[in-house]
Amino acid sequence: MIKRREFLKGAAALSSLMILPSCATSKVKRANSKLQVAIVGAGGRGRAAVDSIAASSDARLVAFCDVDDARAADTYKKYPDIPRFRDYRVMLDKMDKDIDAVAVCTPDHMHYPICAWAIAKGKHVYCEKPLTRTVWEARELQRLADEAGVFTQMGNQGHTNDGWRLIREWSDAGLLGEIEDIYCWTNRPIWPQGGLKVPPGEPVPATLDYNLWLGVAPYQPYNKAILPFTWRGLRNYGTGAAGDMACHFLDVPYSGLELGYPTKVKANSTPFSDYDWPKAASAEMEFANKRGKGGKIRLHWFDGGRRPKEVKRVDEAFLTDKRNDNCTFIVGTKQTVYTNEYGQGTTIYPRNIMRDLAKGGKLPAKTIARSTKPGNPHQEWAKACVEGKNPMGNFNYAAPFTEMVLLNMVAVLNPNKELEYDPINMKFPKNPEADKYLRSLYAYKEEFLPSKPSWWW
Repeated sequence: MIKRREFLKGAAALSSLMILPSCATSKVKRANSKLQVAIVGAGGRGRAAVDSIAASSDARLVAFCDVDDARAADTYKKYPDIPRFRDYRVMLDKMDKDIDAVAVCTPDHMHYPICAWAIAKGKHVYCEKPLTRTVWEARELQRLADEAGVFTQMGNQGHTNDGWRLIREWSDAGLLGEIEDIYCWTNRPIWPQGGLKVPPGEPVPATLDYNLWLGVAPYQPYNKAILPFTWRGLRNYGTGAAGDMACHFLDVPYSGLELGYPTKVKANSTPFSDYDWPKAASAEMEFANKRGKGGKIRLHWFDGGRRPKEVKRVDEAFLTDKRNDNCTFIVGTKQTVYTNEYGQGTTIYPRNIMRDLAKGGKLPAKTIARSTKPGNPHQEWAKACVEGKNPMGNFNYAAPFTEMVLLNMVAVLNPNKELEYDPINMKFPKNPEADKYLRSLYAYKEEFLPSKPSWWW
């Protein structure tokens, strides 16, 4: 087990609740009617947020924050006049009046503290997926955002696409019949994961503030094997292949079929350790759902190259083709649906059935509101903020969805056990030893939370 830093509040702080003032305005009130956005994590994945906001007619960039000057160098060069910071707390204090909203594009372990700090400052918040690293954090961000009245969005481009909307419309029209099974598989991880050992310490580059990168995480000596990208497979920072890609894949059936929380989850995997997630895993979830056959739907997740052996109405050649390494199939008693990880190319499978249905005018009308910015959650969020409303991908959707995804990882940590889940009380009644994985295994340093929070135990 990695040695953990001493935290000021101790482990009990994890179960505490933070009270934030309801200090946000309900809409942007500026002469130019543009949302003034600060980006935390301006390099790496954050470059997509930077360029999307820069191209938006509803927003403008006002500040950058990144702990790694080298990682953010391209962004800084492209936008030389934007103020730069390394510490998001300093940025929010110094530029408070100039910032309406914050986009959080950091590693998973820092999503919660940065979002919480921004919400406490009354800022609208965009956060890349997964929303948080633990279930408790997701629930807290949903609560804090609701109390503060800010507009939020989780960065999931698939949720802005038509895929889940089509599936909802097809299901509502009875085209699919009763849903039996959902199959999702991915070739991730494409980064090192499984069988890793804690690397030795190396000198920290002068361009990096490593302590700020660690943030709330336990101390571990710097090594280039950890960042800037390979943290995803490490348990203290990332959420593995499922946390990374299931937030794309599972959104389509979750939203399209209104899955809600699973009642049961069971998983198995290749070996893993306290340090890293497994190289490959499989999980099965069961949902009590009105659209399901017998009131139940089974969801099967595969990563690390694993795949289902068979899927109803899908030919074996498709399942074994190496090119089909990121797929979702939804199996109904009448039809089977195919889609990709971002809800694109959604079709009745095989495609000749889809063609016949379309030619015969048997596809239902599009009744669900579409995104104002398909494929671009950054701009969808900015537009919604300016219009004074929450986008469809807000934290009231994203927190329960992220919780469902993260239960995958809890099951991996309790291999081959069927875990019955009680979402009302956020626990596993028959497997209380698994409850600890719903929360962080380390406490939050007070310095990384908004100033003077109220705590109780």
